[in-house]
Amino acid sequence: MPKRLPDDIDRAVRTIRKEYGHYVQAKFMHGKYRLFEATSIYDPEKKKPKKVTRYLGWLTESGQLIPARHNDLKTKIFNKLEEDTEKKIKELEESLKEAEKKSYEEGIRKKNTEKHERDILRALSMNARITVPELAKITGLGNTAVNYHLRNLERRYDIKYLLEIDIEKFGYINYIAFVKFKDKRPTYEEMKSQLEAIPYVQVAMTTKGIYDMVIFLVVEANSDARSSLYDLISFAFPSYNVDWTMTPAYFGGFGFIPLRDQFFEILKEKVWTRTKEKPRPVHDEITEIEYKVLRAMNDNAAADFTSIDKEIGADTGRSNYAFHQLIKRGIIKRATINMQNINSKFDVMFLLSHENYNEWAPYREKLLIEIIEEKSHHDTYSFTCDTMSPRGVLLITHIKKNENPEEKVEKLSNKIKGMCFNTLIITNQVLGLTNNRLYDKTQSRQYEVLISGYNYTPEKIHSILEHENRD
Repeated sequence: MPKRLPDDIDRAVRTIRKEYGHYVQAKFMHGKYRLFEATSIYDPEKKKPKKVTRYLGWLTESGQLIPARHNDLKTKIFNKLEEDTEKKIKELEESLKEAEKKSYEEGIRKKNTEKHERDILRALSMNARITVPELAKITGLGNTAVNYHLRNLERRYDIKYLLEIDIEKFGYINYIAFVKFKDKRPTYEEMKSQLEAIPYVQVAMTTKGIYDMVIFLVVEANSDARSSLYDLISFAFPSYNVDWTMTPAYFGGFGFIPLRDQFFEILKEKVWTRTKEKPRPVHDEITEIEYKVLRAMNDNAAADFTSIDKEIGADTGRSNYAFHQLIKRGIIKRATINMQNINSKFDVMFLLSHENYNEWAPYREKLLIEIIEEKSHHDTYSFTCDTMSPRGVLLITHIKKNENPEEKVEKLSNKIKGMCFNTLIITNQVLGLTNNRLYDKTQSRQYEVLISGYNYTPEKIHSILEHENRD
């Protein structure tokens, strides 16, 4: 046996001596450091104590005691404790493995559920009248599972089914009015009551920033447009000192403004009446049945055609035929959805105006990528459009509870140069709806421009978006 024990062995022996309560000695035997207990017991025959040595076990190189197995009670108890400890350790290890497995499986299930939900929301956004069997083919789920996810999504996001209508087919264009009250401001009730009566006002919201209010309008693209805009200035807020800024808006992206039911009072002018001079509707006219179908489905685009026939007093099958004729003519772009509850803290409107067009031009593709980015169950930007006065872009996005709008502006301004940024925090939705859905970005104008104008491949766009989403 070496004269000096290795440090780990020596440390273990000293510890065992303190805990064991008897003299313990280590001996190097048969290639291992073995521990022995040296004590004494009374010998009744010789009537004096006698020395007893008992083997305790051996020590590993790190100083761990591997106990011996004896028949005496004390050793049995010691060994039993060791066995129970080993058993508990094994049970704990098995439990941890099972927990890890369950966590992994739960993660996979959650990931699959999120994918199924996104597939369903995207399909509904592009065609709200899609059938459950068609959704089952898209998701790879059974009809029952699709129904479960569908009802859950409808409840969670308070989904409304509505129409996306191309107003340009009727000769209308979109305008945006930016309002600044010079001194006092009208109350919410005053704003609502005065604007609600103007049928070409589709959306009105109060904002905090360089403007106090933003109003989205639909007016005819002719000499009457100026008259309609003048009516708005004249009849809205007559008791207040107001600055108005008007600009045409071009919605070429994937956002759109849902039409209020009051707009259909104006649209009655487009209903065709048969005359000898006009035996058929002209390009911007619709039949009375088509008008009634548009109005009914604008409130519920998912309604079955049998109930629509009853509602509008038409023969069975007439509403179905009219709907598909309107689709064919491009008047109805699609039946779609609006997620009315997405749990955002508030919405923000970015007004980006060209400060230096030559400096801005190289950054345009970055803005296109930014717009089609997805990070949730809905579009990052619920609405986008080009403006003419000032020339630029208007974006509406959501600020989540853990997000800072200043950080979002800074991130966007770092990506895009040559633009002047103004931020409006939307404080109240006075009238109408801004749309939230999950649009198929491959069908967007932004995607098309990236492909045709910047020679992007679909794979490259997908790769960029995947990288952005991970960030």
